[in-house]
Amino acid sequence: MENTLHEKVSQDILLKAYNHMMLAKAMADIYEENRNITKYVHSTSRGHEAIQLATAYQLKKEDWVSPYYRDESILLGIGFEPYQLMLQLLAKADDPFSGGRSYYSHPSSRDEDKPKIIHQSSATGMQTIPTAGVAQGIKYIQDFNLQQFENNPVVVCSLGDNSVTEGEVSEALQFSALHQLPIIFLVQDNEWGISVTKEEARTCDAYEFVAGFTGLSRMRVDGTDFVESFEVMKKAVDFVRTERKPLVVCAKTVLIGHHTSGVRREFYRDEEDLTKHRAKDPGEILRNHLLESGVDEELLKQITKKARLEAEEAFEKAKNAEDPKPETVMQHVFAPTP
Repeated sequence: MENTLHEKVSQDILLKAYNHMMLAKAMADIYEENRNITKYVHSTSRGHEAIQLATAYQLKKEDWVSPYYRDESILLGIGFEPYQLMLQLLAKADDPFSGGRSYYSHPSSRDEDKPKIIHQSSATGMQTIPTAGVAQGIKYIQDFNLQQFENNPVVVCSLGDNSVTEGEVSEALQFSALHQLPIIFLVQDNEWGISVTKEEARTCDAYEFVAGFTGLSRMRVDGTDFVESFEVMKKAVDFVRTERKPLVVCAKTVLIGHHTSGVRREFYRDEEDLTKHRAKDPGEILRNHLLESGVDEELLKQITKKARLEAEEAFEKAKNAEDPKPETVMQHVFAPTP
């Protein structure tokens, strides 16, 4: 698909995105400052915030999304609060996704006011097949007129670039192309796969890889630029919502944080690589855009300060929340469907 960009993104959306980016940054900083407390393995969305928020802002409550482990900004963008995410980070009983029994940013949700999320596996790439199955189910429902939707539902399957080398991803791509399913595969490419470079892991990026899949459209986007990401994801979602055909979006991003809290950047990345990635910080890019558009710098400082305070308060509250009780495990697993 051609990336024809022409619609102006409103200042309200830009400021909303900046606030979410500052929240994501504050959360990542707080996790790093409290490593003795944030003991469970986790990743953050630092460097990926723009494309994730741009995606989240397009989704409606009838849509479905399968985030991957770095997608906390998608969760913020569709309406989850930092406190809710931190309950999962710290494995607390009130974690809304699994009662403290799944890794951070491994959500599942049937909230009526948000896009729906099926349970997320901790294995990379594993979400692609069941998420394609969701899209197949929606197609079946619509083909046989079994249910009326307010909007044609769109399914988004998010994944990291290196997971595209896995077999189940190819199976999901093939099946979606063959059956023309209403799904977007959002591939976030930060040029690293755990602790190996893209050159060590794959021959090409996702955009080039899917060129041979007949019936599968594709787009590229600078995933560090919120304005471009918002415009491209709006076009992508509108295409799938209208045409009911599959699409791959390859978003170039940067990795500012650690791969995970356990696979730390200082273990395998040199200062030159880190400097290159930090130069494309989505928050700084959006901040500069806002300043050039005439937004008062003092307002942006206030947003940043407020985001830090909000994250600190949420973390303190989550720290003091109750831990899961062993006797509630089976109750949680076999909770009746609402």
